[in-house]
Amino acid sequence: MKKLIVFGGLFVVLSLPLSAQGLYIDLGFGLGKGWTKLDGNDAMDIVDSPNGSSDFALDLGLKGGWGPFGSIPLYAVLEFEMMGHRVQNVDNYVQFNSYMIGPGVLFYPVPLIQLGLSLGYSWTGNNTDFSWDVYNSSAGFAWDVSAAFDLGGKNHACLLGVRYFNAIFVDENTAILSFFIKYAFRKKAPSLFK
Repeated sequence: MKKLIVFGGLFVVLSLPLSAQGLYIDLGFGLGKGWTKLDGNDAMDIVDSPNGSSDFALDLGLKGGWGPFGSIPLYAVLEFEMMGHRVQNVDNYVQFNSYMIGPGVLFYPVPLIQLGLSLGYSWTGNNTDFSWDVYNSSAGFAWDVSAAFDLGGKNHACLLGVRYFNAIFVDENTAILSFFIKYAFRKKAPSLFK
């Protein structure tokens, strides 16, 4: 699976710029609700403090790529995403951090709406101040889907949207549903309807 994702990313980076009209970059963050399961058990139950627990999550993301391709409002991107989900009680916390790098696509059914899909290789960087060890993995799979309003003119835009991000490992599954804001530099996508 790792080789397939790396090959897909290299294919996007090396072949698609030939027919693309311009560079695409976006950078931003999102806030939302997170869920983490360890061996199928909800992390909120493991921390065992329903009144003092938190399910707050933060994601940070960067995409770079090329597009649109001729009259097709499609961009090919390489994404780096970080998601943090903190679970805590009155005295202690567990911080679940998941990272993803991999290829993706952005599609504009109309110039105002951006739809995105990415998948890739994932790893964790969890930490805690509990006396027990936290699970960390150097190999997993992650994906995300997003929908955003593209508010901008020729090359510069503000993206306001919603994202679902999921990182899957052998003993851990972490997800976030977030609302995000991003700055984007891109060549404006053409309309499918002329």
